[in-house]
Amino acid sequence: MAFFSGLCSMAIEMTASRMLQNFFSATNIIWACIIGSILIYLSVGNWIGGKIVEKTPNRKLLSVLLILSGVSTCVIPLLSRPLLQKSANALNEQQFLYLIFLFFLLLCILSIPMLILGMINPISIYFYNHAGHPFGNSIGSILSSSTLGSFAGTFIPVFFLIPQFGTSRALIIIGFLLIGVGIGGWIFSESEQKRFLIIAMLFFPVSEFFLISPKVKNSSNQIYEKESMYNYIEIVEEHNFSLLKINEGQAIQSIYHPEQVNYYGPWEQILTAPYLVNYPVESESIKNAAILGLAGGTAAMQLKKIFPDVVIDGYEIDPDIIDAAKKHMGLNENVAAIHLVDARIGITQSKNQYDLIMADAYKPPYIAPNLCTYEFFLMISKKLSDSGVLIVNVGRSETSRYLLESLATTAGAVFPCLCVVDIPNSMNSILFASNKKLSYENLLRNYSDLSSESNVPKLLIETLSVALGNFQENPGKEGLFLSDDSVPVDRIINQMIFGSVFR
Repeated sequence: MAFFSGLCSMAIEMTASRMLQNFFSATNIIWACIIGSILIYLSVGNWIGGKIVEKTPNRKLLSVLLILSGVSTCVIPLLSRPLLQKSANALNEQQFLYLIFLFFLLLCILSIPMLILGMINPISIYFYNHAGHPFGNSIGSILSSSTLGSFAGTFIPVFFLIPQFGTSRALIIIGFLLIGVGIGGWIFSESEQKRFLIIAMLFFPVSEFFLISPKVKNSSNQIYEKESMYNYIEIVEEHNFSLLKINEGQAIQSIYHPEQVNYYGPWEQILTAPYLVNYPVESESIKNAAILGLAGGTAAMQLKKIFPDVVIDGYEIDPDIIDAAKKHMGLNENVAAIHLVDARIGITQSKNQYDLIMADAYKPPYIAPNLCTYEFFLMISKKLSDSGVLIVNVGRSETSRYLLESLATTAGAVFPCLCVVDIPNSMNSILFASNKKLSYENLLRNYSDLSSESNVPKLLIETLSVALGNFQENPGKEGLFLSDDSVPVDRIINQMIFGSVFR
């Protein structure tokens, strides 16, 4: 029983964390609150369990507690769903104090099963010791069994339950397991009539599993959603535009329209890069490109529109995002060679030299620290051709450009030439870095020549116009220097979040 209580307590923690991540993001603040709360609940449960077993040393107590913890786990989806929907609305309307209140209310819902599961270990130790085992051996055996269960409970939800069933049904399955184990420890000591009534308790999680809706969010115009190993993925359709969002959904990761190619966002700026370093630019000169954080493939498809012969390597760690993009966003193997691997690992292993590398993985709070460091930029510089350009799509806030400044400071230690383009009507900036001079004059001359030609795609002209109107040679004041040894990206993100909430 200690093994199963350890397994299920960790499984609840991992699944509940993911449930909250879908609506509150996956920042270290959220994780700290969840883990800290659950540790407090388990600690209080340990204390209560020790007190109870001293006063009521009944062996049925363990079974009753497991059944109660299972029932309360099954109740979590029923209680949390309306609160999570209110949280989504509060986030959209930027009601941050109400959002914080709802978050802590959701943490309180987790208290009941975790308090009960916290009672299991001290009670198990008591009975194991009174069965004739030495006290030290009792403690070691029970805690070891519980820890092994926690080890298993860490991975089962992540690799199986959540991707296969979603968070709500995963919690119901965990509750069913707890009830089943509790019944198994109780049933053989009861009469046949009572056995039937006890077994009937399993009807609750079974019926709930089939009756509860698998949908996570009730977004209007939603055409796709899935909980993958890495993210909650959602695609919504607005005015025939397909918008790819992840987790809490505050940022648009990719956008697609079957008849429109310019979305006036950050993705198009991959087209600007060649025109900063060269004058003139021949279409055939851009042979190879890489996109780190391919997502729905928006930037790749736009690049193909202007440079149809370019060969693109797209790196994306989440295969379910790629599947969703293929179904609903026009992505296919003709757009890019898709590599399902961590971007830094993938491009390090690549033997190609690239004319363009776009790193699109810097939208707070979803920033990969290993793509922010001096060592990463040094590796990228070796992957670029002589006239190659790194394009970095960086998120910022109304009150802070510190992430952009820190990335510019770090990249500037590798690349001698930097410039920035702020995307109008957004919280995105594009950082360009190269070993060759990035020239406003080149951009202006290319734009002037292309504007006078009738056969140049409108997408390219409009993209260069945005870059010209928002060009900055100096990325801003100096930020932090980030290295593999010290990369406090979470601290920067936290400052941005608190600055936005309490401005």
